[in-house]
Amino acid sequence: MDISRKATLISFVASVGILALKFVAYWQTSSTAILSDAMESIINVLAAGATLLIMKSVVAPADENHPYGHGKLEYFSAAFEGSLIAIAGLLIAREAVIALIHGTALANLDIGLVIATAAAVGNLALGFYIKRIGTRERSEALIASAQHILSDVWSTVGTLVGLGLVKLTGITAFDPIAAIVIAINLTYSGYRIFRRSTAALIDETDPSTVIELARTFNENRRPGVIDIHLTKVIRSGRFHHVDCHLVLPEFWTVGDSHPFVKSFELDVIDNYEGDGEINFHVDPCYRDFCSRCDVALCPVRQRPCLGLLPFTKESITAHAVKDEAVAPD
Repeated sequence: MDISRKATLISFVASVGILALKFVAYWQTSSTAILSDAMESIINVLAAGATLLIMKSVVAPADENHPYGHGKLEYFSAAFEGSLIAIAGLLIAREAVIALIHGTALANLDIGLVIATAAAVGNLALGFYIKRIGTRERSEALIASAQHILSDVWSTVGTLVGLGLVKLTGITAFDPIAAIVIAINLTYSGYRIFRRSTAALIDETDPSTVIELARTFNENRRPGVIDIHLTKVIRSGRFHHVDCHLVLPEFWTVGDSHPFVKSFELDVIDNYEGDGEINFHVDPCYRDFCSRCDVALCPVRQRPCLGLLPFTKESITAHAVKDEAVAPD
């Protein structure tokens, strides 16, 4: 089984177990905060189930109808999860306000505190595991799940604080107040997950991806790679499609350029964190980059090389900066 699907299956099974723990705690205590925490765990289970179904399609290879693969399904999964979380936050806020107005009758707080603590520890371990796998596999669906699970830990911590204050002071209002805090945290967490996922769906620039590309361009640079600019990335789950303009010496023939570009492309992808492909649009230098070109024995050079400029997040995404703009004759 694919490692991402295995992690999703573990997340689903663990979420069901943690949900059961929280409902036992609610049955014992009648706490609004614990009920709110349990409602969030219902979202965990639904989201993990949806992700488990989607991941089967995500790992399917590209085909005639889907030449870029099926990776964007991960963003739909993450956006769905974010929406559920935000809705759950609003519903919890409503129930908490009602409980704050009408009051609650609590019982067995010691048992509730023990069970809630066990649930928090379980979610903490699960969240870090899913986050590690999601980061390693560059899975947006798993990263979103990890963010939600770890936010669930904070929700449980809020529950523990609320119940602890009730136990210390006897003021039951701390219970629904804790639930309101949980609701605010959930709504914001859901919004963040939804925002990140929709950004990927519409191919919004991801700064960390561009920084990673700049690193791989620098580490694999060789004489002849004069400039790289107008870099664009389409993220499709773990697989990234990269388009760039690559400036090469103008005196090189097509026969010279093609194997050079192919070799450079393969080296960059091999050192890139994740899977992907690069499509280079080749531009001749037209003697506009002489001051930062280290090609030896160039028959058309007009100015000496003053040193290579490193590729940066800004330089590889902008238009090319020619010698006239940085080092006029």
